[in-house]
Amino acid sequence: MIFFLFAAEAQAFCGTFVGGDGALLANTESRVVLANDGTHTTLTLAMDYRGDAADFALILPVPEILTAESVSAVDQALITRIDEWSVPREVAYTCEDVVSVSYNVGGCGAVMGCDDSNYTMVGGGTDSAEGSVTVESTFSQAGYTFVVLSAEESSGLQGWLDANGYALPAGGDAILQEYIDSGSYFLAAKVALDAAPTDGQWLPPIQLRYASTSWALPIRIGTISADGPQEVTVFALGNSSQGEVSISNYPEVSVEDECMRPATEDLGAYYADQLDAALVSEAGWVMEYSWDLTANCDPCTAATGLTPDELAALGLDDYHGHLSRMRLRYTAEQATQDVAMYGSGVLGQAEQIRYIQHADVLEGTFPVCGEGFVAEPAGTCLTPDRASVTGIAAVGAAWAPAGLLGGLTLLAALRRRRA
Repeated sequence: MIFFLFAAEAQAFCGTFVGGDGALLANTESRVVLANDGTHTTLTLAMDYRGDAADFALILPVPEILTAESVSAVDQALITRIDEWSVPREVAYTCEDVVSVSYNVGGCGAVMGCDDSNYTMVGGGTDSAEGSVTVESTFSQAGYTFVVLSAEESSGLQGWLDANGYALPAGGDAILQEYIDSGSYFLAAKVALDAAPTDGQWLPPIQLRYASTSWALPIRIGTISADGPQEVTVFALGNSSQGEVSISNYPEVSVEDECMRPATEDLGAYYADQLDAALVSEAGWVMEYSWDLTANCDPCTAATGLTPDELAALGLDDYHGHLSRMRLRYTAEQATQDVAMYGSGVLGQAEQIRYIQHADVLEGTFPVCGEGFVAEPAGTCLTPDRASVTGIAAVGAAWAPAGLLGGLTLLAALRRRRA
């Protein structure tokens, strides 16, 4: 049985909310899908928000002047789909699952196919207060009205926002000036009044397309409206020449998994505790999922994988590419740079955050989270006669093939965890 958890409530990364009449607005969770084919980037952004203002805008730095053709609506279900497919998960094994003569080397993916019978899923003019802001384009799309701005100085940008009924949180002048100096434009995305969600609901997802040869995520601007530690889940879709995508300028941290966790605690709460422990002192990120799109789960959280049509809707036309899911956390003080990412160029990476439900009979097969292998296991699935079938000795800390994978795939499973 597979249990998978949704992202816990977290602070958002990207863009600064500005509200009318001095209202304080903040978003509480962001999910970002970044697809890059080497020349263009497609950024899909989904956020919820807190605040009672009837009118507000989201300010995002963008590398070029966007038009209506550069922006589109995205079904929220598509964001949920990629999240559920790559989410940290838990699996319940029996001895029949553990001691297996099945050899499915490729894993359980949409193209490979698999038997899921043992697994059940649960659950253009100038308009400025100081004459230093230019309105480059205006248009309506995807339930929003958009204005693309260029500015010479941050005080002029703030003046434009004030003159147009928006209140930017104080203290962001230096950060805005950094983006201005780098040549960025600013996209102000204002939700139409008749489409505005209520407090705590998801904003209509938006998708932006622009020329870019590199992976980047503008987190600095989001710290202007930060409300405590910031957290964002990034889904990076790379083509078959890029492989796994990683973050280059913030440290990667590890979270213990591939072990039997305590049965007394909810999975979501347990994993949140592991993240808190791993990210307690510095900005950092965890690779929660990294797998080729044609053989991409063990076990799967759905009967079918992401389809070519779904991937194309997110900006990736190469179905033989790779999905990397990264959880990033930082405070406003720690966010000294925007996030830079890179493709490793290596396909075949296979890793995910996975936990095993504790059972005494599995103590001879799997380590216990926080303890390692039990010195005197309460039980074991391996008996002398079955050990001869699998070729694995029935002793102490021996590993047996897990779930749908056979012994050959077990070796890959052992190496997919990062040091």
